Amino acid sequence: MFAATRQEALQQLGDFIPSAGSYSRDRNHVFPYDHHNVSCLSAAIRHRLITENEAAAAPLARYAESTIEKYTQEIYWRRYWKSWLSLRPQVWTDYVSELALLNKIDSETQHRINTVCAGSSGLEIMDYFTKELIETGYLHNHARMWWAAWWVHVERLPWQLGAAFFYKHLLDGDPASNTLSCVGWRGSRHQVKLIFLDVRI
Repeated sequence: MFAATRQEALQQLGDFIPSAGSYSRDRNHVFPYDHHNVSCLSAAIRHRLITENEAAAAPLARYAESTIEKYTQEIYWRRYWKSWLSLRPQVWTDYVSELALLNKIDSETQHRINTVCAGSSGLEIMDYFTKELIETGYLHNHARMWWAAWWVHVERLPWQLGAAFFYKHLLDGDPASNTLSCVGWRGSRHQVKLIFLDVRI
């Protein structure tokens, strides 16, 4: 699924271009271990095998800018989060400090965290996502959002530990986008009511 060299990343980008035109329509459909509707280039971009600019420019040889607008927007979210965090370094410092304090968490909560992180929570769909993350180092973007909201608002576990779990396993894990996305879901309580009604689950 993931490129290990620049040549492989460029080949993966080229292979995705024929699907880029339908990205906006199809990107939100989540399939088990099948992510053909998205480029899966996030790890290659994260590790600088290719750049955001290269990934964004390649489909323009085939499509109008308006056709791939959503694809382009998604590519540059990572750069946005990195820029946002660089202007607010205290956010990262606070996160690291809060994470360290959670080493003293009570035994009951720690047991639940261990159970959830082992993919044994008892909620089948979320356990599936947990295992896919551990086994492949990847989750579809929507699966990440569903899982993060469930962790915070259903399991009521510290968002910092959920962010750390993601960062540990994601091959495309980025300190800025990973952490700030989890912060965002911490504050989206109304979203949890919609998660289990989503037809994509």
